[in-house]
Amino acid sequence: MKILIADDQAKRYQALIRELESCGVQRNDIHIVTCANDARQRLESTHYELLILDLLLPLWPEGDPGIPHSLALLMEIEETDTLYKPDRILGITADKLAAGEAAESFAKGTWSIIEYSESNDEWINKIKNCVEYILKTIEDTPTTGYITDLAVICALEKPEFEELLKLPWNWSAAKPIDDNTFVRTGRFQVGPRSFSVVGCFPSRMGMIATALLSAKVISLLRPRLIAMCGICAGVKGKVQIGDVLLADPAWDFQSGKRLKNEEGSTFAIAPHQLHVPVLIRSHVEQLRGDAAALGAMSENFGSDFSGKTRIVVAPVASGSAVIADGTTIESIKSQHRELSGVEMEIYGMYAAAASASHPQPKAFALKGVCDFANSDKNDQFQRYAAYASANVLRLLMERFGDRLF
Repeated sequence: MKILIADDQAKRYQALIRELESCGVQRNDIHIVTCANDARQRLESTHYELLILDLLLPLWPEGDPGIPHSLALLMEIEETDTLYKPDRILGITADKLAAGEAAESFAKGTWSIIEYSESNDEWINKIKNCVEYILKTIEDTPTTGYITDLAVICALEKPEFEELLKLPWNWSAAKPIDDNTFVRTGRFQVGPRSFSVVGCFPSRMGMIATALLSAKVISLLRPRLIAMCGICAGVKGKVQIGDVLLADPAWDFQSGKRLKNEEGSTFAIAPHQLHVPVLIRSHVEQLRGDAAALGAMSENFGSDFSGKTRIVVAPVASGSAVIADGTTIESIKSQHRELSGVEMEIYGMYAAAASASHPQPKAFALKGVCDFANSDKNDQFQRYAAYASANVLRLLMERFGDRLF
C-alpha cells in the first residue's frame, strides 16, 4: 500500500508513521512532500491508495501556505486525467476556518477532513483506522488490483508509436513511471464509459527489451489488457502488404539446440508457443468481417497506398534479427505450416504477460505487414502498416471495449 502525505509540516507525522508501520505499511511506501507542486509530480507517476492533503499547502517549498493551492490540486485530481487518482483522500488541518472553506470541495468527492491537534492523538487514530480499512479491503478482494485498462507497447518510436499517438485518445505529455521509463497516458470512450490507456516504447528493438518493458508496465501499471501494434514482415502467399495480423500463436523461432553430425551442423527446433486469449481472438474475428470499416480506414490514410487492409488471425514468429535475405523466412515456415508473419518483439511481450503475477493482463498483438523479408525489403509501406495496426486496435477497443474489459 502506498501513501502520499502532502504537508509542509513533515515532522508532525513521526508518530503517525510509527503507527502505520505497526499496521504493516512499509516505510518506503510512505512518501512525504511539502508543497503542491511536489505532490503533483508524485501523482503524475505513481498511484497511491491514500493521499493525506494539508489544506494550507504552499505552491513551492519556499512559498506561503494557502488553501487555493490545496484545492487546485484536489480539483486537478478529480476533474482531469493528468494525474493518477488516489483511491482515498483525507484533508487535514488545525485551522477550523480553512476546514470550513474546503468542506464543500471535499464533500463533493465524498472525502473527509480531519482536524489536526498537538494535544491528542485522535487524528492519528482516524487515519490509522482508514489505513486498516484499506488494507483489509485489499486483503479481502484478491481478484481486484487493476489500475489501467489498456497498455500498448510499440517496438519503434517512428513510425509505430507516432501512429499510435495520432489516435484521438486524449494523450498526455510523457510522464515517468520509474527512474528511466516514460509513458503517455490517455482515455477513450465506449458508449457512456471511459477507459484508460498508456502507451510506450523501449529504447532498443528486440524481444529482450520488449519483455523487460512489458514486465515493468505490467508490474507498475497493472493493465487489464496489454497490446502491441506496429509493423512486421509477411509470408508471401499468405498475406498482402497492408494486412494486419493478430499473432496467434507467437513463439521464438530461434529457440532450440544446435547439433553436430556427420553432415555438419543441424538445428533442433524447440518452439514454445503462446496463444492469444479466446476472448480477444473471438472479437478480432468479428471485426475482420467488417469490410466497410476496414475500407474506410484505408481511405482515411490519405496517401497513394492503393491496397485494402484485411485482418488475418495467424501464427507469427519472433526472432532477434531483421530478416531481409528472402531465404530465412522459408526455413521458419517449417515450424508452422500456417506461418504468416515474422518480427522481433511479440513473443517477448506474450512471455512477460504469461509469467506475470496476479492480476495478469490478457496479451495480444496486431501488426501491419510492410514487406516480405526479402531483397526487395524497403521502408515504402512502413508508415501505412503502422497506421493500419494502430487503427485496427482503435476499432477493436472502441467497438468491443465494454466487453473486453
